[in-house]
Amino acid sequence: MTIKKANNVAYIKSQGLLSTVPLNTKYNYMLLFFLALLFPFPALAVEGDVLINEAAWMGTEASYNDEWIELKNNTDQEIDLTGWTLAAQDDTPNIALEGTIPSQGYFLLERTDDESVPGIVADQIYAGSLGNNGEVLELRDSENNIVDSINASEGWPAGDNATKQTMERKSDGTWQNSQEPGGTPKSQNSTGASEEPKLPPDQPDQPESTVPAAPRNRPPKAYAGLDIIALSNQEITFSAAQSSDPDNDPLTYFWNFGDGATDDKEVCTHTFTYPGRYLVTLMVSDGRYYNSDIIQVDVLNLSVIISEFMPDPVGKDDFEWIELYNQSDQVANLTDWQLDDNKNGSDPFVFPAQTLISPFEFLVIKKEISKISLDNDADQVRLLYPDGEIASEISYATSSQEGLAVAYDGLHYLWTKTPTAGFVNIITAQEEPKNFQANNPNPLIKEAAAPPSILAESNLSKSSNAAQTAPG
Repeated sequence: MTIKKANNVAYIKSQGLLSTVPLNTKYNYMLLFFLALLFPFPALAVEGDVLINEAAWMGTEASYNDEWIELKNNTDQEIDLTGWTLAAQDDTPNIALEGTIPSQGYFLLERTDDESVPGIVADQIYAGSLGNNGEVLELRDSENNIVDSINASEGWPAGDNATKQTMERKSDGTWQNSQEPGGTPKSQNSTGASEEPKLPPDQPDQPESTVPAAPRNRPPKAYAGLDIIALSNQEITFSAAQSSDPDNDPLTYFWNFGDGATDDKEVCTHTFTYPGRYLVTLMVSDGRYYNSDIIQVDVLNLSVIISEFMPDPVGKDDFEWIELYNQSDQVANLTDWQLDDNKNGSDPFVFPAQTLISPFEFLVIKKEISKISLDNDADQVRLLYPDGEIASEISYATSSQEGLAVAYDGLHYLWTKTPTAGFVNIITAQEEPKNFQANNPNPLIKEAAAPPSILAESNLSKSSNAAQTAPG
């Protein structure tokens, strides 16, 4: 049961039926009093009690993402919005309201965070953007009754995306552009944007004013470039040269590389020491407004190589394996790296998320896990970065010998009679490495322990290219 009093009439709603009780006698007042004691109830909203009063569907001068919506309580009672909804017909946004709206007061909803209206605390944060071409919005109470709605399916009736003047409700229920950009959040709506006076038909045009209008400053546009894939300890160039300002104001720059380091130059370089995924932020300012752009930099470990593999084990080929080695003093994260044979062979094995190799340690991948089947006569073993570039590649073009492994001695890949899956390589079959071709483009770091005839170190040169990929 819900009850509301208005104009000496009590509106009583129960099980979908609405009844009225005139409050013109003391008996009727007593009846209403006892009903209120017996049935605790929320206030019944009548259409128009709460209005969608203002909307910044176009965002603000700082960011088009800074959208906000304002509700207004037209009654002399505080209204609990618990269970109410404000939803677009396309379900974006769809807001489950919480909190209360004071009598004759306002309720401010800000999108994503409390930064859409600087200096004014939001009553509620919501997710979902308003379409610039219009929406159908409905405000419903806790019993799903429509309290207010806007049908802007053919386009918003007011508001300006270029000037960022908001859509304000007038006292007659129609809409207007706010007098100033940014509107009047949580306060009385403005008198509206001024219109040029229209001259009577018989009156000649007045000469244009010779006083130039004051220019309006517009915010700049930041552009940090494309997402980047690079190697640890590799120098990367960052450029804000494609950032711009519509008023051609001079700009200042601030880079935050996500690892604690910063820079204030338009074009700068930075080196990430440790592998990982970094979010690099560029902030551009014209002295009054600022704009930001974020790119993702994936820094890969450059020290993992193919250390040893078994192409033709004794007995069944099901016991093939491939061994990787982390030659650095840092944990290597192989998330989304790939292990493969030649391009026309088995499907690549993609390492699951958070596949880690400790410093100076080995990782052995068995055939039953990778599903990679190595040919006995000629094949390749390839380790690929997440973007498909080669990290390490070994080709052998001779018939393998059953039970012999291919192992790296620091300079060459050789057949060995002593397979050491998961341990330091031991070379026991000495022959010229004429049947192998290897590509380890990354620099190798000295290993921890080095017994005789064991893989110790290599001096291969570092790759200097950083690959750029478009953001997804």
